[in-house]
Amino acid sequence: MKKTIILLSCIIVAIASCNPAEDTRYFAPEVEFTAATVPVSSDAGTVNLVLTLSRAVQDAIQINLNVTSPLEQGVQYNISASTVVIPAGETQAVVQVTLADDEIWTEESWIEMAIVPGELYTVDPEGNCICRIEVGKIINLPFLKIIAPESEITTNPYLAETLHFVLESNRAVGSDTPVTLSFDSAELPAVVLPAGATQVAFDLDIPKRDICGLDRITTLSIVTNKGVYVPDPQLGALDIRLYDPVPDFSRFLKTQASNNGEGYVIRQAILGPDGVWNGNQTVDLGPVSDGSGYLRNFKNMAIHASFNCMCNTSVSQLFRFPDLCPNLTYPSPVAILDYGNDQNHREFFPADSVMRFVPDKGETEKGSIYLEKPRTFVARYGSYAEWQAGTSNYDRAWILDSRATGGDLAASTHPAFTGQISVTLQRLEGRFDFTNADAPVLITAWFSCDHEMFMKDIDNTLYDVIQEDGLWKVKYKLWPR
Repeated sequence: MKKTIILLSCIIVAIASCNPAEDTRYFAPEVEFTAATVPVSSDAGTVNLVLTLSRAVQDAIQINLNVTSPLEQGVQYNISASTVVIPAGETQAVVQVTLADDEIWTEESWIEMAIVPGELYTVDPEGNCICRIEVGKIINLPFLKIIAPESEITTNPYLAETLHFVLESNRAVGSDTPVTLSFDSAELPAVVLPAGATQVAFDLDIPKRDICGLDRITTLSIVTNKGVYVPDPQLGALDIRLYDPVPDFSRFLKTQASNNGEGYVIRQAILGPDGVWNGNQTVDLGPVSDGSGYLRNFKNMAIHASFNCMCNTSVSQLFRFPDLCPNLTYPSPVAILDYGNDQNHREFFPADSVMRFVPDKGETEKGSIYLEKPRTFVARYGSYAEWQAGTSNYDRAWILDSRATGGDLAASTHPAFTGQISVTLQRLEGRFDFTNADAPVLITAWFSCDHEMFMKDIDNTLYDVIQEDGLWKVKYKLWPR
């Protein structure tokens, strides 16, 4: 009896062990498009792309799509969603792509959708994980493109250059066709492509901008005119670089002005009739501000310990005007007067932003020098004896006057002053090459002055000064000390 009970128990256990356990594993479905390529016409309207699953899902899942195209989404086409939800129990979903035929102006374009891998589904790289809609359009309108003289166009807007281009059509137009262009987001006057022609040349005038350090890419493009012409998708627009680099003055501005003054010491000579550069009187020059392409000259003044007043700390006369006015310098009884202990320290008032340095293309140490607008330099003159009157370096007239005005010569009412002379720099041409230590800066200046003492009795054996078009022409060389 006991053996029978044991055997029965074993049979019951054996039967129980044959019942299968519940399978809770998740088998991710594979997702793909029903087709890898879908060719359509641009006027097809709506295109349906079908996503299929290898098996139905118990719970809803989201499938993400990555969309790329040379066409502009929201303008030339729209998609129903880039995230597709497949409900529980379903095995497919539809993505709708709507084409805007009136906005598509290329004969061949495409829209590509790629399934982004996810955690709840798999993607077979060898399957239809990417669907490409190939959009075709028959266009009977001319395709227009811009032909440039070089592949990369760079211009310095300070120079206000005129750039030359050609507008070209893939077919001759039947009548005169005005073509609208846009530059830097502004419309330009229309360029007319003549009837029967496939090309027409046109110029682009770059507006002048004085922004040293500017470096910006802007675009010249053909503006679409629906039903008349079509801009070429690749060549209907081109980039233009507006580039005004900051000159590298480091080799030119080497020696700081004396007594902690502003600027750097630069020597300057005037060309003589025999081609020899004469003289080397100095001037203090420096950029108007950080990153500026302009140089200005500085009239540095400081308290002089020997005189206990403000006075010029160095000889700093740009263009060496006293040399051009020999009858207004000592020993002439009427001379240029200023706060300085000798005639060399008596100067014209300086002018700001005199020289604009513009590097050549691809350069920062070589280029041209320009004058943005005429600059006027002024000096006061009068009795040299009265200005020097006094018994010592502590009570001379100019010293007492400087103490009274705080070094502001324009505020002086001293009776020694009898007049002033104004010289205007009307034109300036020059080149700079800071890699050339012998002649880093060469400039030609044209001056106007209605004062009888300007250029009177100048030493023509030292200075090659001539009159040209009613102006005085002088050539200079500048180099660092």
